[in-house]
Amino acid sequence: MFVREPFERLVSGYADKLYSPNAAYWNFIGRYIVANFRDKPSNLSLECGHDITFEEFVKYFIYSQNTNEHRDAHFVPSFEHCRPCEIEYDYIGKMETFKDDTFQIIQELNLQNVVKFTDFQNETDVDAIIDTVDYVYSMKRAIEKCMPLPMALFRSFRKLQIRGILSKNIKFPYDTSKQMEIPPLEYKRFLLKAHEKSGDAKVRKKNREEAFLEAYSKISPTLLNRLKKTLLIDTVLFGYEELPKKITDLENKTPYNENFRFFTM
Repeated sequence: MFVREPFERLVSGYADKLYSPNAAYWNFIGRYIVANFRDKPSNLSLECGHDITFEEFVKYFIYSQNTNEHRDAHFVPSFEHCRPCEIEYDYIGKMETFKDDTFQIIQELNLQNVVKFTDFQNETDVDAIIDTVDYVYSMKRAIEKCMPLPMALFRSFRKLQIRGILSKNIKFPYDTSKQMEIPPLEYKRFLLKAHEKSGDAKVRKKNREEAFLEAYSKISPTLLNRLKKTLLIDTVLFGYEELPKKITDLENKTPYNENFRFFTM
C-alpha cells in the first residue's frame, strides 16, 4: 500500500479528474458539484461540469464524506480505501519517497534482476505524457461539446506542469479560444520536446508546491478547518501534519507568482 499526504492528494485528484479534461468525471462528479455547490450556474456548466473550482471541489469532498453521498474512490481517504487496520500490509510506502520505497521493495523481494529501470524519473515522466495525450484524445468528441480542443489540451499541459513534468517556463503553442484540429501525434511530439527542454527535475518539482499553495490560498479558514477534521484519520494514522504548516503560513506570504496561474479556467 502507498499513501500520500492527504491535502496534496486532494489537489492532485482535482487536477487529474476535474481540472484536466476528463469527460467521464465532468459528467459524474462535475455536474453534481455545479448543481449542488454553485450559485446561479450557467446552462453550459450544468450540462458539462467542466469548470469546477478547487474550492467547490473541497466543499463537495467534505459533504460526500459526511453524508456518504456521491462519493468516489479516487477521493476517499486512504485509510478507508485500503483498510490498513484490517489488512496486514507488508509494506506501506509514501508517494513523497516513492522512488526510494519502490527500489527498497524490489530489493527485499529479490527482484533486482527482473524489474529494471534505465532512468526511473525520465521513464515515468514520458509515460505520463503519453498517457495524458492518449486519454484526452480518447474523449475528444465529448470534451469538444464543452470547450475547444486547444483549451482542453492547454489544461492537460497545465496538469503536466503542476506535476513537475514540464517547466512552467514552457509556453503553450496554440490559441485556446479557437476551435482547431490538432493531431495527437503533433501534440505528443510537442510535449516530449518540451520535457527535454524543461531542465532540472528538482527545479520542476517546485511547481507542485506552488500549485498546492495557489489552490489552498482560495480556501477560507472555516472551510479549511472542516477539511482538517475530515482528513484527520489519514493525517494521524500515516504520520502527516494535521494541517500542513505551509498552508497556515499562507496569510503571511504571497503563495505564487502573481503573473502565473496553474489553475487557469
